[in-house]
Amino acid sequence: MTDADAGESAGGGMFYGWVIVWAAFTILFVSFGAAYSFPAFFTPLQNEFGATRGDTSFVFGIAGFLYFFLGAFSGPAGDRLGPKQVVVFGAIVAALGLCFAATATRIEQVYWGYGLGVGVGVGCMYVPAVGAVQRWFARRRATASGLAITGIGVGTFVAPMAAHELITLLDWRQTYLVLAGVVLVLGVTSGLLLENSPARRGQFPDGAATAPSSADAAESMDVQAARRTLPIWLVYFGSLLVSIGLFMPFVHLKPFAQDLGLSAQQGIWVVSSVGIGSILGRMILGPVAERYGRKPVVLGLYIGLAAIFVFWYLSVSLWMLLFFGVVFGTLYGGFVALAPALLADYYGVGHAGGILGFVYSSVAVGALIGNPIAGYMYDAAQSYDLPILIGAGLCGAGALCILAMPSPARWRARRFGAAQG
Repeated sequence: MTDADAGESAGGGMFYGWVIVWAAFTILFVSFGAAYSFPAFFTPLQNEFGATRGDTSFVFGIAGFLYFFLGAFSGPAGDRLGPKQVVVFGAIVAALGLCFAATATRIEQVYWGYGLGVGVGVGCMYVPAVGAVQRWFARRRATASGLAITGIGVGTFVAPMAAHELITLLDWRQTYLVLAGVVLVLGVTSGLLLENSPARRGQFPDGAATAPSSADAAESMDVQAARRTLPIWLVYFGSLLVSIGLFMPFVHLKPFAQDLGLSAQQGIWVVSSVGIGSILGRMILGPVAERYGRKPVVLGLYIGLAAIFVFWYLSVSLWMLLFFGVVFGTLYGGFVALAPALLADYYGVGHAGGILGFVYSSVAVGALIGNPIAGYMYDAAQSYDLPILIGAGLCGAGALCILAMPSPARWRARRFGAAQG
């Protein structure tokens, strides 16, 4: 089958894998749009409740921890029960959490509403949707994953600006209610389109006439077996180190920009520039990784993240922050898009959701501690210099973990036999 035929199955009908990609795109757009709209709420929440930057940052820290940590449970649940039920449940929980946050009278209630509700909701939506995409593609898996996860980038671009405008027109409480409605309607309807197995529709991955014979379709490991191997732990600790700094821009870019004398609107532009870069990274780096290999591209992304954090440290103007946002978003988008496909290179797709969820629990720890620590460091020193430089150093350390990983093809050949490589 040629690329031109990729939109159809071997039987001549539409290949349902692209419906899965579109559904996953929409799910990630609404879920992470709600999550990454947080910078627009940062100052209103801080002013409403008289909170410090560290305390306010903790709202996003709780949500980020939960939506990555819960992937360790929602992923296997999606493998077992199917992603449809898990994603629909998550959309309902996220919408209820946003509604509760809209009624808060103390910052702690925002922790419960936004932090817990959005965290649990996105945690139930993210990994099952991404895991479903992996089963519908083999040869074009990185491209399909990149397109689906582009939903995060579009959400990151659109949601902060939309939330900022809505807060200006309404207030932050009414804006949370609007977000709740969007998450509920689009999250549920898209979740109902998901399906775990191409075989149920009489199709094969990529819409091929027969099952693929590459390593992508070869023997798979479950989570327990994978945990007894070196590559998954190198990915795990590399992701942990990188993610401590990785989510800092999503919360602190806007206040950083305002500290430089820029307006709140310009700060939102900077945050949304991350979304522009994220879209580019998810769309461009998937095909690049298919040509040059997922492992070397991920290594380059980690090194690039370390370098761009140093650039952030040196930034003193709007154009520098916009440049940082686009480049950071490109690198971040590539990291998120390629992680599922990189793991599938080593462990197959039979337990993709569970393995991805386990690795994402490391990202959860970074999301939980990175932003609040940066906020409390700012509260103590009235400067973001130290947390930004720490973020750069941790990204460099994460690159060393990826560098130490064996070649996926050689590792599978040793593990499963020459036919797997």
